[in-house]
Amino acid sequence: MGRVIFGLLKGGIVGAAIGALALKLGVSGGISAVLVYAVIGAAAGVVCGRPPWRQDTFWTSLLKGIFGLLVGVGLYFLGHKLFGGAHAAFAAKLGVSPDAAIVDVPVLFGPVIGAVWGMLVEIDDSVGSDSKSNAPAKKPGKTRP
Repeated sequence: MGRVIFGLLKGGIVGAAIGALALKLGVSGGISAVLVYAVIGAAAGVVCGRPPWRQDTFWTSLLKGIFGLLVGVGLYFLGHKLFGGAHAAFAAKLGVSPDAAIVDVPVLFGPVIGAVWGMLVEIDDSVGSDSKSNAPAKKPGKTRP
């Protein structure tokens, strides 16, 4: 349970940071929003779970990042389909037009994408780690048939 919450927090922070940067750059929908959410998915995939230097291979972190690109874009399109017409009145205080959809405001929807993908990565990394640490250590010496 702790790993799930930790993944939600790490992914949410990554999504909020990249979403805030995108807000400062003026990203609010279109292909630029798709790219921002792809970057959020990739960054959350690399940051969440075991750190890259503690992975078994370098390719594990790289694959989590590449798959995170696809997850970020997919969650954006899914969110656009499900919540495309939802608006938030407080988004105008962030400097976004009041009629902008929540999905098109990266500082609002980015933490959602980062948290969802970060949680899934943390769960994936925690599944195999418990069995390795609880396995009894082999003693050197004679083996019996």
